[in-house]
Amino acid sequence: MSYLDTPRLHFTGHFQADVSTINNEVTFYDISTFTPDDQQLTTDGTKGGWNPEGTGIFRLVGCRVTGARLGNRQITTFAEDPVIGMALENADDRVFGKLVDLDPEQQAVSQIWGMRLRLTDGKDNDLFAGDFRPAAFINLWRRQQRAAFLDQTLAAVYQSVLQGMIWEGHVDSAVLDALRRASADDCLSICMNVYGYGRDPKIPRYTLGSVAGTIGPYFAGEPKHFVLGRQLVSATPLNPTVPLGGVYSFQCKVSEDQKTISADFGNCLQIKDASGAFDQNTSPPLMLAVAKQEGSNPLSSVAAGDVAILGNVNYLNDGWYAQTGGVQDFDYSADPWLVANIGARPLLLLTPLAADNSSYAVLVSETLAGWYARADDFVARLEPGATATFDIYATRYGKPVATAVNFFSNLTQMGGGPDIGTPTDAITYPPQLQTDGHGKAVLSVVASAAGPGIPRIYIDGQLYGIGYQPAAQPAQAFTNPWNFISILAFSRVDAPDQPTWHANVQPILQQYGNLYPIMSKHLIDLGNYDSVVKHLKILRLAFSLPVEDANYMPVIRDLSAGKRAIILKWLDNPLKGEPSPARAALVPTKPAGVEVDLEPMQRRSKTEALMKAAARRREERK
Repeated sequence: MSYLDTPRLHFTGHFQADVSTINNEVTFYDISTFTPDDQQLTTDGTKGGWNPEGTGIFRLVGCRVTGARLGNRQITTFAEDPVIGMALENADDRVFGKLVDLDPEQQAVSQIWGMRLRLTDGKDNDLFAGDFRPAAFINLWRRQQRAAFLDQTLAAVYQSVLQGMIWEGHVDSAVLDALRRASADDCLSICMNVYGYGRDPKIPRYTLGSVAGTIGPYFAGEPKHFVLGRQLVSATPLNPTVPLGGVYSFQCKVSEDQKTISADFGNCLQIKDASGAFDQNTSPPLMLAVAKQEGSNPLSSVAAGDVAILGNVNYLNDGWYAQTGGVQDFDYSADPWLVANIGARPLLLLTPLAADNSSYAVLVSETLAGWYARADDFVARLEPGATATFDIYATRYGKPVATAVNFFSNLTQMGGGPDIGTPTDAITYPPQLQTDGHGKAVLSVVASAAGPGIPRIYIDGQLYGIGYQPAAQPAQAFTNPWNFISILAFSRVDAPDQPTWHANVQPILQQYGNLYPIMSKHLIDLGNYDSVVKHLKILRLAFSLPVEDANYMPVIRDLSAGKRAIILKWLDNPLKGEPSPARAALVPTKPAGVEVDLEPMQRRSKTEALMKAAARRREERK
């Protein structure tokens, strides 16, 4: 079960992501060339960017339950169920969560760490509370058509679970009672669509964006970060910033027992601006359908007689998005052909080509022949000699299948600065795995004991990407370009018996002080020996916390175990030592790469990474 099953809650509101921006630029990692000017707020894409003193926090703001579904009944008012209007809030007994990029050269898998959420009516105890399992967003695309100055027009989706659930207060809510009974492993499934993010310091929306999401039951053994169901992929994978017809990839789940299909349109429909509204004048009518023939090539159009229409997507109805979180259910029980064939024919999202609906354009289609593979978790930080494991699931038309899955290097969606992916032997993994009868295999990625060295010179470790797909998937099939694994393999660092400030610790802490001035300017000057030794206890605590803790230091979670061991050993005996001789600036060799036409404020951003990745894919296809 998942958030697409019932019972489920839908919520809307805002989020705050107070991210730092200095660490988006690779050259700022070189402490020998960094200057205080690089920490200045700018609006032209230079220096410290638009939010150099960001704290890294991620929190929900003003989120309320705005809809629910119980069985086949949609609930939208308090009179129907008192869960409507309840607040989904952050924990009130700990700090907010943190938003973390994997690396300056991989900003497209931003993760939420250390966030706890609770549902409250403002009167009783929390109705429930649980920890958001750390997760990266996926399906990043340009969803917003028009923008104010500095707005982030990209949108994405987070899917995870709330774990360690505690149910305390009680209200007479049939939805909450059913949700508690339906869930397993003390977990709930949660999906959050984020969009409309404001980056202009002069507007009230600064560091705020909108969120619309769904919470549903979780079933033991299911994936935690995607739905084991039907996957539809945008028909224009070469450029995810401009999808055909303004529609992007999404997922569905078919319930053959109930003869319904639940489709999540929450992150795949274009919006006109940061308000999240759909443009009534330009948004086309959309229909979810099933092709009557399987076909050997992706479809661009179909005749009316070649599809069975499940129903219209109601996204232009008043209140639809808030009340449903973009999730819509389609009942196909009255159509005998659909009952007999929906499990073995591709799903399509259509819009009419002719006024009489005699033909349709195919905007998004299910993966060719129904083949699909997906890693549940898809981000890892890997120490030298360590092993990271990833649950891999293979399905055909949404059903688990025993099949071979191929694995290969995939660096297309990351990079743009110093060379990545080298040396190639710093991580190893099998080229192919066989999934079991439940459609599952476990991929083990092993880091060499020697580590990758320091190929990027002043950035610790190296980035690797692992792509995957079912061996049986046709070569001409559209694939989701975000379906790959991102790994940061740390460099090997051995702690000396007696580390000193100048030789071992200052180079590490100075870099963090440069990149995250919110701490150095307002709490501890991390590049200054006297300032640091005044705060030994708090630093020892912060560097000793588990990585899941919201107070973990450093917030970006890019400090290797070896360097952490050096810092902790030094904090117990803070020797100053002798200053090291000045060194020349370090300049890594940069690849020729690809050039894209960007506005100044698009530099050093997710937009730049996205556009360069699309350009690289186009070059590869040529």
